[in-house]
Amino acid sequence: MITGNNNQQEDIKFMMRALEVAEGGNGFVNPNPLVGAVIVKNGVVIGEGCHEYFGGPHAEINAIKNATQSVEGSTIYVTLEPCSYFGKTPPCAQALIENKVFRAVIAMQDPNHLVAGKGITMLRNHGIIVESGLLEAEAHLLNEVYIKYITTHLPFVILKTAMSLDG
Repeated sequence: MITGNNNQQEDIKFMMRALEVAEGGNGFVNPNPLVGAVIVKNGVVIGEGCHEYFGGPHAEINAIKNATQSVEGSTIYVTLEPCSYFGKTPPCAQALIENKVFRAVIAMQDPNHLVAGKGITMLRNHGIIVESGLLEAEAHLLNEVYIKYITTHLPFVILKTAMSLDG
């Protein structure tokens, strides 16, 4: 839950932007989630990124790569908890630690059992201020297909129909 923040309106603005940025991976990242990241320093966006395609760099890495200045001391707004394990890519939480991000605002915890709170714990254990739950419902809606798959191992079905050969 977001606490101790005097400027929640600004946090909402930047998280809404992260949700918009996340849409950049729509149709290309499945079965992975849509994730957007916005890096802010002194009230100014210095980097943005999304998970662009399956197997490619995650949103946090792209935002760091696209940053116009050092991200040290910045706040990152990310729509899903940063990963904390080595998969196709190294852990994003480790990259945030190495780049000395000061604060992470996360819309929702990753339901994937390989992450599920471990990214948040990793960040906190390295002195990064972590706040989660901002625009969680919007982030959940953005990734309803991913959440269904990762929690049930079943596909997200919108319509199932049958028809005879003669129509």
